[in-house]
Formats: sequence, C-alpha cells, structure tokens
Amino acid sequence: MIERLIYKEEPRTRTAFYASDFLKPNLDLYFTFTGEPKTNPPVWTDTLKWGAGVGVEAKMVEILKMNGIVQEDYDQKEHGRIDMEREGIKIHGYIDVRSINGTPIEVKSVNNKNAYDVKKYTDGYPRENYVGQLSIYLDATGEERGYLFVATVDGLSTFWLECKKIGPRKYKCGKVTVDLDKEYKRWANLYHNHIVPGVMPDIFEYRYKYPVDQIDFTKLSKTEISKIRNGHKVLGDWQVLYSSWKDKIIQLQGEKPGYSNEEMAIIMAKTEGYTTWKK
Repeated sequence: MIERLIYKEEPRTRTAFYASDFLKPNLDLYFTFTGEPKTNPPVWTDTLKWGAGVGVEAKMVEILKMNGIVQEDYDQKEHGRIDMEREGIKIHGYIDVRSINGTPIEVKSVNNKNAYDVKKYTDGYPRENYVGQLSIYLDATGEERGYLFVATVDGLSTFWLECKKIGPRKYKCGKVTVDLDKEYKRWANLYHNHIVPGVMPDIFEYRYKYPVDQIDFTKLSKTEISKIRNGHKVLGDWQVLYSSWKDKIIQLQGEKPGYSNEEMAIIMAKTEGYTTWKK
C-alpha cells in the first residue's frame, strides 16, 4: 500500500514573483514561470515534514495572539497581502502576521535535527532567504523594523530576531544583511530577458557536479570523501540537489547521475590514503 501512495500538486500559473522567491535559482524561477514539468516533484513523505512545520508555525501565531502581540482577528489572507512593483516587475506575498502596531513578523519553523541551521540561528545568522522575504515585506509596507520568529519543531530552541532598515532597500537581521535592489534587478533581468522571450538563463549558475580534477579533496572531511568514494555523494551545488528540476538540469549540463568510471578513477587516485591525512 505505502508504495502506491502519491502526492499531487495543483498546477499554478505564475504572473508575478513572490517574496518567498528571494535567492531562488534563476533556472528554478524560469521553469516555474514557463510551466516546465517537474522532473523531481515532491513525494508524499516530503509533505509530512512540511505539515509538521505548518502546524508548529500555526501554534506560534496562536501564541503571539494570546500574548497580545498580534490582533486576535488577524487573518493572513485578508490582512497580510502585499502587491507592489519594483524594477518593472510585479511582486506578491502574504505577511505571516503583523503586530498590533503594524510591524511585520515572519514566522518560521526549523527541523530540530538540522543542527547546522540551529547553530547558525544561535550564532545570530538566520537564513538569508528568510531575511530577504521579511525585508520585502518591510519594503512593501514602508515599515523600518520587523521581526523573525523562529522555533524548532520540538520547541526546544526559539529565536526572536530584529530586522531593521539600514539603508535604501538594505536590511539587517541578526548578523545577516540583504540588498533588495540587487535581488529586484536580478528578477527584472530574468523576467524581461529570459522569461518573457523564452530564453533559458545560464544553465551553469549552479552545477550538479564539480569537475573532479578541480576538487581539492584535502579540504573535505573524511566522511564526505568516504561517501564520494562509495558512490553515495556527488560534490556539487546544493541548489541543484534540492531542485524540483534536478534531472532536467543534470541533462542540460550534459551530465549523468553519479560519477562515471573515469571520474571514479580520478577520485580514487586523488583520495588514496585519505584516512591518514593530517588536517
């Protein structure tokens, strides 16, 4: 039975960029706008972690309302919608919540098993795409200050980070700074020079596989090297690995999944004796 379970996504027609598109790869955005079929769509098990995150975020919003930070009757669809135009392109979005004073608050959940992400938040480095998304809401509303409210799914780690305007369309949240003008210009270029005329953007913006003869294996951990040598990992950009068009991008880049026998021979030669390497 489990093998037959599927997850179906409702098709969408895109006419605008979303605030949540901040830092998304050009190819992914291009495929989204042009309706390119996903070669690696989400499977039903992916929706379980999404559902857990949505549930936690809903509870976080409830807590904000309970404590008088957000109006009890706040409704994201009704009160959080933003519509604006920058650099000749339309941008839409929905602010998670706004305080009783109108301050945008972005609510995010983190997988408690993602120790790397949790450590970054602890050190004051929230995810840049989240900071960008909140900053777009600040730009849209004219507010100069907002907050990023983050919690792990198990509730053991929570973070409340201030995001403030530090210059023309420049914002800082924790120790992370974003420049919205740079992102707006990237989107405008992508839209006018690629999406509208149907010209695919640079397929090598992010690579599925780095050329093995150019990798400095001495900078990798022994665990990473072991995974690569045993065919469990390909060294490349994570943006391709997590793309819903991963197989399409691999094909466009003239590659095949995994390493060829020739590539493995180079890897084996360059990592010979790696377990004894001194760091």
